[in-house]
Amino acid sequence: MELLDKNILITGAAQGIGRGIAEACLAQGANVFLLDINEDVLKATVRELKHIYSTKIFAQQCELTNTDSFKESLTKGLNELQVFHGFCNSAASSQGIGPLETFSDEDFDATLNLSFKIVWTCLKEEIAYLRSNRIPGSIVNISSNSAIRGYAFNSIYAAAKAAVNNLSQSVAKEVAKDSVRVNVVSPGTINTPGVKAYFDKEPSAREKLERTILLKRLGEPIEIGETVSFLLSERSSYINGQIISVDGGSSIY
Repeated sequence: MELLDKNILITGAAQGIGRGIAEACLAQGANVFLLDINEDVLKATVRELKHIYSTKIFAQQCELTNTDSFKESLTKGLNELQVFHGFCNSAASSQGIGPLETFSDEDFDATLNLSFKIVWTCLKEEIAYLRSNRIPGSIVNISSNSAIRGYAFNSIYAAAKAAVNNLSQSVAKEVAKDSVRVNVVSPGTINTPGVKAYFDKEPSAREKLERTILLKRLGEPIEIGETVSFLLSERSSYINGQIISVDGGSSIY
């Protein structure tokens, strides 16, 4: 198991892609500390995962747009696990949808906070921790193919994820000398609760989307998790500063 005895912190881990990442890491032997703003869903997820996996699973509700909240969670995680070897910043959300000129300033600010600032907030604390303790760690940020191809009617989210890509590559250049790697996984359309809810409202959307994917199907959260767990492991020791699309081929359709 490639993450045996490794301790990994994962944000946005209660459901969807974040939960898929947690499951993939647990399957590879990792101990995990899971953060999410949705405390009830997070607790339910932890109960379910503990029935399946025998490694250590800890969790805490956390407001990631607040630096102090993340610092407190990081401290609690260290009290439980003593050391972190890797981090995955998966949490993200957006506010508003529609033509650019209809976006309010409030939706703009909220989307940047939820899709970019929280990555920056977590990343700076994670880097400070790894550097100060001289830990050769790995960090994976979750982006989106919307950052590569654009996203009509959700342009601010796409721009925020493009910022995640650039931030990640910039930081990778800063910290490589400290043996810290920073990479990005860029999912295509993944079968998450949010996507399922969208298909319930727009039944024809699934078929239209699947036609734009070379593999002709949606991805599953665990398929994102498998890539993340690889990047967090020593098997990916020469991969750094990369943006890796996991999308069934939709980015080259």
